Amino acid sequence: MKTPQTLSRPLAQRVAGLDDPRAPIATAPDLPASVLDAACSALDRGETHYTDRPGIPEFRAWVADHLRERYAISVDPSEVTITCGSTEARFVCMTRLAPPGSAVLCPGDASRIRGAADLVGASIVDSIQDDISLLYITPDDYRETSIELLQRAEENGWWIVYDLSFAATSAPFHPAQNEKLASRVVTINALSGRLAGWRLGWMAGSEMALRLRAGKQAITICTTAVSQWAGLEWVRTQI
Repeated sequence: MKTPQTLSRPLAQRVAGLDDPRAPIATAPDLPASVLDAACSALDRGETHYTDRPGIPEFRAWVADHLRERYAISVDPSEVTITCGSTEARFVCMTRLAPPGSAVLCPGDASRIRGAADLVGASIVDSIQDDISLLYITPDDYRETSIELLQRAEENGWWIVYDLSFAATSAPFHPAQNEKLASRVVTINALSGRLAGWRLGWMAGSEMALRLRAGKQAITICTTAVSQWAGLEWVRTQI
């Protein structure tokens, strides 16, 4: 429960860790004609209203299938929520998995979670300490370090966010391949580098999937329908 002291924190303090809004925005490559056609077809069908709140079933099914085929992990489509990019997914994970006053362990680049951590009142640390609630790792983090920290996560019951968005490296490793960790691993990914500006991402898995979904719905209800249909065509034909 948020205390009056938490709610009354000055706005300047709460947003101090946010990225510079003047930072350059990534430019997407030219879109394939089939993706543009999918977006136009969605508009012609009147897909301008709210979708199923977790996202269109076809896209959630693709995410679950992709995780199974790429990483050999089992995620049900009901555990997938389509988000407005990976930024929203990271913020939702922070609000649900990192209580105020807790620590988020990040062995690599923390720039993408610093603002969200500041807003929820969590701290970011790069070494193990007693108050850790969440381990945030990406494929770019040193593998041996990640494996060691995942062992500690198993021992201490930490939540784990595995963020695939913007990763420079790609490997078949995934924390949820460890059955003892799978129920506490949330996978984040997005099409930000390929469909920049369409605000399309997802979070998948963990026993917190429904609470994470509720957190997303409290922010934006659902992700834009046209973006979802265009994104579905992109992943079906380009990945």
